[in-house]
Amino acid sequence: MKTMTKLILLLATVFIFSPGCEKAKELLDVKFDANFKSDLNIDVPAESKSATFNAEATIDPLSNSDFAEYGSKIKEIEIKEVKATITEISKSVVLENAEISVTSGSMTSAIWTYNDVELAVGTELVMDNTNNQWDNVQAILESLNPFTTAMSGTVSEGGVQFTLQIEIKTSVTANPL
Repeated sequence: MKTMTKLILLLATVFIFSPGCEKAKELLDVKFDANFKSDLNIDVPAESKSATFNAEATIDPLSNSDFAEYGSKIKEIEIKEVKATITEISKSVVLENAEISVTSGSMTSAIWTYNDVELAVGTELVMDNTNNQWDNVQAILESLNPFTTAMSGTVSEGGVQFTLQIEIKTSVTANPL
């Protein structure tokens, strides 16, 4: 009987620590989409000589209920898309130069620059991964800390108000174990 107990214990240990166990754990993986948005409300006064602006908003990744539920159990975050869209504007202007950033504390920021872009409702500013910006956004999200989205720059003339919506779309894999 002692031999049988030892054998069962040995088999259980082998099963738990074998590569097959990892596959069994993967069956418990939970996948969900977590999307984060911020609206930057920009107001460039008419009397502004340089027509410069700066706006920022803070996003707490734990404001997403799934993200908050799994927190430290998140195995992987895949950035699917990062985009910025003009959702409202008082009049068409040219974005002479601008910078959009995603930052969090001392972490490496994700920064995109733009020059000479006509702004109107629906204008999308491409936020690609040319300089590994998505990797930086991923690392920021993995920290689970609040982060800041910001835009600064100049437009062709003052007296304009517009809203820039920044959206980060992700696919997340977590495991409750």
